[in-house]
Formats: sequence, C-alpha cells, structure tokens
Amino acid sequence: MVTSIISPRLLAALPAFYPSLAAIQTAAASRDSYGAESLSWVTVAGLEALACRIAPAGGRESKLPDHTIVVGSHTVSLAGSYPTITPRMRVVIGALTLDILSVEQDGCGITTRLQCQLVVSP
Repeated sequence: MVTSIISPRLLAALPAFYPSLAAIQTAAASRDSYGAESLSWVTVAGLEALACRIAPAGGRESKLPDHTIVVGSHTVSLAGSYPTITPRMRVVIGALTLDILSVEQDGCGITTRLQCQLVVSP
C-alpha cells in the first residue's frame, strides 16, 4: 500500500496553493490556398483552465551584437494528474507562454510538474 505525504483533501482545502490558471496548447498544422504549411497553437480540450503554481527555476542571457536573448526556466505545478501532457506542447499562464521541456507525475497521481522554458527575444 502506497501512502502519500500530501493528502488530496489537504490540497482541496488549500485553493491558494495553486493561485493561477494554465491552458495547455498543442501545435496544429494547416495549409493555405497556395499549399504552404503554417503552424498555429490551439488549446487542448479539457486542459484549458488548470489550477497551477509557477516558480522560476533559473535562467541565462545571451548578448548578441544586435539584440539580447533571455532564456528563463520555470517549474509549473498543476493540481492533478495529467498524463496526456507531452513535451511537444506549451503552457500559457496569463501573459506568459512557456515551452514544456519535460513532464513529471508524482507517484500518487496528485500533482503534475512541468519543467518549462520561457524564451523572450525582442
């Protein structure tokens, strides 16, 4: 028998633990009238308003002659188990859009952690 350190009832009683809402998006390819392929991002049904918490986990900055590229890493914790989320998707939280690098499920199916990357380029 597996015993969880965190009770699901405790998480349900702490709504402030997950103060933000996340939407998971996947790339959808389409073709225009000339046959050229373009990618657009669409929100995955059932994954549009997930309770979450985002926290910075590090970052770096690269200075080029004409601009600066800032790459920041974040961890996004989702309340619940979401095994359908893959690293080919991205997560949108408010005005932030983050590429998902890896997905981690806890052993009890209570939370999902996303290791993400925020890329800002002017």
